[in-house]
Amino acid sequence: MQKAEELFKESADKLQEMAMELRYRNFGREIIFYRKPFTPISITKTLCELSCKHCNTHYLEHMHQVDNSKDLIKLAKLLSKSDIKGIVLSGGSKKDGSVPIYNFKDAVKKIKEETSLIINAHTGILKEEQALIVSEFLDSALTDVIGDRKTIKEILGLDYGLEDYQRTLRYLRTFGVKNISPHIIVGLYYGKIRGELNALNILGEIDPDTIVIVVFIPTKGTEMGNIDPPDIEDVSRIISIARLMYPEKNISLSCVRPGGRYRLKLDREAILSGINKIAVPSKSAYETSKELGLDITEIRRSRCCSW
Repeated sequence: MQKAEELFKESADKLQEMAMELRYRNFGREIIFYRKPFTPISITKTLCELSCKHCNTHYLEHMHQVDNSKDLIKLAKLLSKSDIKGIVLSGGSKKDGSVPIYNFKDAVKKIKEETSLIINAHTGILKEEQALIVSEFLDSALTDVIGDRKTIKEILGLDYGLEDYQRTLRYLRTFGVKNISPHIIVGLYYGKIRGELNALNILGEIDPDTIVIVVFIPTKGTEMGNIDPPDIEDVSRIISIARLMYPEKNISLSCVRPGGRYRLKLDREAILSGINKIAVPSKSAYETSKELGLDITEIRRSRCCSW
């Protein structure tokens, strides 16, 4: 397997050409569109001990919100009676970088006993004992992987390095979480590429089920609200490199990506760069897929692109 840094020296067009060859070889002409994501639930309401520069709790405001086990169970049962097939447990981080889903072990076990909901979760960075607890109830771990200490320090305010994310993924795999889908956040360092290649390099060890490409969104009300999103060609290169490094792995474009004209262009380039899944596809995604003769499989019910 070539290292990401070596591949990055190739032109974007060349990378796309090589990536698409592998994409067709391993996935044929099928592309999966996820029309509706799983329902996100913040288990800390809008509280976060980090207030990262790119988020500042903004994303928590748009989730269902609970902060105790009783309310979580009640909400989950209510959702299970609708067309909801799964939930994403999320929330604000603790000062150690973890999302405290481990404090809801008994509640989530009860939810799994009494409903058929699939349980996904944003984990953050976990210590061994925390990972052991969440492995008892998680169906899928959605773990951001940030490959640059400066980015982690300046954007998240944490004194961690890539090895801490690597250790988290290793724990989750060792303890038997069924689906591990690391998230690579492209452009997190003020819209620039910094650390994404390092993040890709360490994924092979844990044998990911799906590699999810997240794209930084400049968000009003945050310190990074006026920063431009990453250059689409840079995002394309990262996706192509991911495909070249992990030719047989599912690679998905996350629902977390900028909208408008940027999204239209991004979706096209992402498909041309070798992804085989897209969450909440744009008109451009349909048009590009038809242009390439891809066979679109639409998942219309709620489903996370990690599956």
